[in-house]
Amino acid sequence: MDNSLAIKDINSFSKSFLENKENSISQRCVMANGINASCTDVELKNQISNTFSINIDSGLITNQQQSGRCWMFAGLNVIRTSLIEKLNVKNIELSQAYLQFYDKLEKANFFLERVIELAEEPYDSRLNVFLIDSSFMDGGHFAMFVNLVKKYGVIPSQFMPDSQPSHDTRELNTTLTQILTDDMAFLRNEVAKKATAEKLSSYKKKMLKEVYQVLAISLGEPPKDFTYEYQDKKDVFHRLNKLTPKDFYDQYIGINLDDYISLCDAPLIGFKPMTSYTCKYVNNMIGGEPVVFFNVPLKDLKNSVIASLKNKEPVWFSADVLSQSLRKEGYLVSGILKKDELFHISIKDDKKTRLSYRSSFCNHAMVFTGVNLKGNTPDRFKVENSWGKDNGTEGYFVMSNQWFNDYVYQVLVNKKYIKKDIVDAYLKSKPVEVSPFNALWKYED
Repeated sequence: MDNSLAIKDINSFSKSFLENKENSISQRCVMANGINASCTDVELKNQISNTFSINIDSGLITNQQQSGRCWMFAGLNVIRTSLIEKLNVKNIELSQAYLQFYDKLEKANFFLERVIELAEEPYDSRLNVFLIDSSFMDGGHFAMFVNLVKKYGVIPSQFMPDSQPSHDTRELNTTLTQILTDDMAFLRNEVAKKATAEKLSSYKKKMLKEVYQVLAISLGEPPKDFTYEYQDKKDVFHRLNKLTPKDFYDQYIGINLDDYISLCDAPLIGFKPMTSYTCKYVNNMIGGEPVVFFNVPLKDLKNSVIASLKNKEPVWFSADVLSQSLRKEGYLVSGILKKDELFHISIKDDKKTRLSYRSSFCNHAMVFTGVNLKGNTPDRFKVENSWGKDNGTEGYFVMSNQWFNDYVYQVLVNKKYIKKDIVDAYLKSKPVEVSPFNALWKYED
């Protein structure tokens, strides 16, 4: 049986296409305007209000520009609300470049350790390829943010502002890839020659010294301490003398990040509810907290988010921002793009199918800063993004309740806002170690 694509079949497809006059209308529309613009449901868009019954003042919008640091921006935007309140200021931005520096350095160490661990596997094994493809990129998970803050603290952005390589990371990532894959080949050869653990450790330190040098030249060296001067909302001058980044975090933010639990709505094939999942090959720090997802019912996940917002505490979350979204206008609304009507086809995928077969994943992290409730029922959420003020309404997006159901996969909520039986189940659960090849472990960019 010949299973190749036959010319007669292509001719049949063409005949069928031309016989349907609606295809010609769609073709003219799409070729002139693009897919999304041609299938936007304007009536639905006009029905979505941009006001919220619960609204958190979270400071000015930030901009990650041409980098995949959304998870880091979202994390800093969550914790700065506490800083804004304690310092009584209108706004403050925390340095993303500062954490970026240490994230890259820690990821290099994590990569080299895993290279040594997997040195006897084929260089093109799935695990080795996964490490190469993921280790040098910008993306990450909330647990990685926690690792960085707990070890290195934070600083105001004025003491380490973004540089060109920090906000457009392609050249830096390419350089690090070239360096570290050369190091990978060298270490694998040394393992094959039975080099001792002490010798391998010595090699690794020299490699990390080079990485540090590249990062310091590209991003600047992180300050060890600083003196912060500012004016509060009443124009009163303040000076915080010579603080280390960890002192600054501990004294003026002080959020216990260990109190946050990763709740996940992940109906993956083979995944069970009320179960924790982790992967040893997904992290940025040797010795850091593991990346863990606790799979819970969607209703409980959403109720925890709302409880946090009611208490004026924003919520970090990750979702599939590429689906059913209008970037420029700032809409995350299921059904706002009528692609099935535009192309005259049937699209029937559900959340389980999308996630299991990787057509959807956590490709962006943002922050919930508001919700509109009718009684106790939400109909839309306010979202703080990190794409600058020219996208959405001054940088803020509006999300429909159905979009939350369809495309939100993970939230990080303080345990005090989570039902006790879920917290108890989480604390008792032993994370199931799984491979890194499903959509949960793809980094948010």
